[in-house]
Amino acid sequence: MSFLNSLLLTLIKALHTFFNNYALTIIVFTILIKLVVMPLNLKSRRSMMRMTSVQPKMQALQEKYKDDQEKLNQKLQELYRKEGVSPMGGCLPQIISLVILFAMFYALRTFANEQLVTQFLTFYNHPDMDPRTLAEPFLWIKNLWMPDSPFATYLPDVQSLQLVDYQVWNEISAKLAAAGTIPEALSFADRSAMMTYITDVVTPFIASDAYAPYIAPVAGLGNLNILGIIRFSIYKEGNGWFLLPLLSMGSQVVMQKLTMQNTQMDPSQAGSQKMMIWMMLFMSLYFCASYNSAFALYWVVSNVYAIIEQLCFNRYFKQQDRKSAAAEEVGI
Repeated sequence: MSFLNSLLLTLIKALHTFFNNYALTIIVFTILIKLVVMPLNLKSRRSMMRMTSVQPKMQALQEKYKDDQEKLNQKLQELYRKEGVSPMGGCLPQIISLVILFAMFYALRTFANEQLVTQFLTFYNHPDMDPRTLAEPFLWIKNLWMPDSPFATYLPDVQSLQLVDYQVWNEISAKLAAAGTIPEALSFADRSAMMTYITDVVTPFIASDAYAPYIAPVAGLGNLNILGIIRFSIYKEGNGWFLLPLLSMGSQVVMQKLTMQNTQMDPSQAGSQKMMIWMMLFMSLYFCASYNSAFALYWVVSNVYAIIEQLCFNRYFKQQDRKSAAAEEVGI
């Protein structure tokens, strides 16, 4: 998985050299990835539709051989061979999509961490500059490397910087020092050394007059509390409007409905599928609301592409079915 993460990150950086805009880079990269796996998705959808078409025959066999599991398995295998279908035919593209999803999450989180450290160290060493010039904006989002939410600051705060691995601090500071952006590189021996730096250097600077106004909460809304469990703030310089997390959920629902509308399954499978849908909805909201907007953008674009792809597949399959029906009528 680490190899795939590094590969995706390298490809994103390479593609960025052509567009010089990370939001556009992520959109184009997402579409390219989807185009590569489209043949597998087409085969998967066709397999799922064929499995649906043979469902009545499968149910008849299950009823006929309900007391003989070995005979039932034999007859089902014969049916699969005769109809040219496989119960696992639709799984491979879904597995590939999940692998790419998690690989993109880790790749974009790694890159976001690099960007946040770059932004902080640059502003720390040049406090007279406008920090807005360091952020990566996208439409309503002020900084693509922070969550799309009014509950998140657009400049990195102490919490987000604490989550960065100490080796990333060392690597990024070395690059900035080599470029002359900062006077010298950091050399943390371990996470403990990094946390000491955050306590002694990062936290005081973020609380200073140079930085604090950019992460200041709205008066009276700086420490909201829900049932004593959930605590959050609404910031004057909030990073977004929470649109990408909501779009991720909405597009996830539409995509799942389109995928399953032509698929029949027994009650036990339907229950598992509903559980999977709810799990994916929770995941989309959690990850897109809690982590960088770049990953949320990838998730939304990926879902929107999948919706368009599924609509095109459905139309294509209907045309193919009409052609097959017409051919049968004339005896072809």
